[in-house]
Amino acid sequence: MATAVNLDALIPREDFAVDAHAPPIAAQDRFSITDLEQGFLVSTLRKPDFQRETIHWTPQKVVDLVRAFVDMDLIPAVILWRAGRFVFVIDGAHRLSALLAWVLDDYGDRKRSLDYFGGNIPLDQVKAAERTRSLVKKEIGSYAEYIAHRANPASAPPKMQPRLSNLAVNTVIAQWVPATDARTAEDSFFKINQAATPIDATERRILRSRKSASAITARAITRAGTGHRYWSPFSQSIREEIEKSGRELHHALYDPPIAGMPLTTLDVPVAGKGYNALPFVFDFVNDVNGVQIKDSTSKKDQSDKLTDDLDGQETLSYLKVVRRRIQRLTTNHPGSLGVHPIVYFYTRGGAFQPTAFLATSTFFEDLDKRNGLFAFTKVRKPFEDFLVEHKEALSLLVHRLGSGGRSSGWLQIYMERVLEGFTSGKNGAQIQDELSRDDELGFVTVPRSKAERPSGNASSFSPGTKTAAFFAAALPQGTRCSICGALVHKNSITFDHIQRVQDGGGPEAGNAGVSHPYCNSTFKEQGHTV
Repeated sequence: MATAVNLDALIPREDFAVDAHAPPIAAQDRFSITDLEQGFLVSTLRKPDFQRETIHWTPQKVVDLVRAFVDMDLIPAVILWRAGRFVFVIDGAHRLSALLAWVLDDYGDRKRSLDYFGGNIPLDQVKAAERTRSLVKKEIGSYAEYIAHRANPASAPPKMQPRLSNLAVNTVIAQWVPATDARTAEDSFFKINQAATPIDATERRILRSRKSASAITARAITRAGTGHRYWSPFSQSIREEIEKSGRELHHALYDPPIAGMPLTTLDVPVAGKGYNALPFVFDFVNDVNGVQIKDSTSKKDQSDKLTDDLDGQETLSYLKVVRRRIQRLTTNHPGSLGVHPIVYFYTRGGAFQPTAFLATSTFFEDLDKRNGLFAFTKVRKPFEDFLVEHKEALSLLVHRLGSGGRSSGWLQIYMERVLEGFTSGKNGAQIQDELSRDDELGFVTVPRSKAERPSGNASSFSPGTKTAAFFAAALPQGTRCSICGALVHKNSITFDHIQRVQDGGGPEAGNAGVSHPYCNSTFKEQGHTV
């Protein structure tokens, strides 16, 4: 599936309550392309702050909308609401943003987007923008080309000439919400959008709770402290701390970025692709902070609304808890286990599994509370080798029980059973045999059936098959900790004195070993050995 185009920067956001008493502007029922280029809409058009991110259209859908406009095909009316000196888009943000993207030649990677996201444009976003621009050039032509021929249509290529005439007369039809107050207009938004293209359950909760610490924290992390600043009402010092923490945690989760499929490197990001990851991060923030709300896989209780964070203190508190949890999993923090994401969070075919991330996070948190990390480190290598050898267990759990909270608890139980087996002296074959006879978890030991060959004449390997082949070849030779023997991720590499300094070890290369931060700074320093 093609990556969606990020058009979120093209229409700014505002709080509905902003400037509510300013003189209202006139309600036009039609807008031309020049209104988007240089008319009053340029300065007055806004999205409400509860509007979902404008990130749901593929490159082809953006092109189809622009083509429909220049060919004078039917485009559904946009729905607007006047509030003082602003015009808010209640429905039609993607349609208007697609036209604006064409006018500005900004499909998520040019000036307005760069300014909006503070220069932090993910690779997937850039690729989607380039793909869109290429399709526009091929199927329609850029807006700049149309402007160049506007004064003399006869000079345009033959296919462009009728479209130039259409562009001069075509308009976008506008309907106006008759609401007189912001609350009524907000309710209209949710009714209209739920009736047409339903908003995802988690999106709806985030939008309804947009001023809560959970939503603000998730947005700050997902966008690395950039984009629309939902934390703008807070004091300057708190705003700066939120943005700083957002950047730090985003990079811990999503660097280095995935360049594409198949995966041909073990240096993958801890949390998969950061592009459009808001629902996952929202669930993670709530999970580690003990916030009771349905996860992103539940379709019930979509009206759940968390309380607003009035001064930002709760958001800072949430960010600190998230930082501690992430530092346990990754980074060079002394207490970091430096878990390798391919071992714990990715399928054989290279797909990131949010359920595995949430379950593993809780698994290690509980292990730490039980003072079990020393015992874990002693058997870490065979434990993790077992997880890699039996990776199908993750897929079988999610397939049988569903993603999110429905399977994460059982995944924790599975890992606990495996760890108990190794710490009690059993080997992998014995543990697998015991699991196969377990009434509740036996299904995860069923051997994977061979994938069926593609129908038709297809003969090439899929990206997932290529990734699985690469993992099988690369993981045995991967960089391993000189202390525990388990794989080390590039984001968590530290260097250990193989012979400790206090025991006479020197700084020569032969005495330097790669290690996990926890193994180096805690496990070995307290006299433990594997």
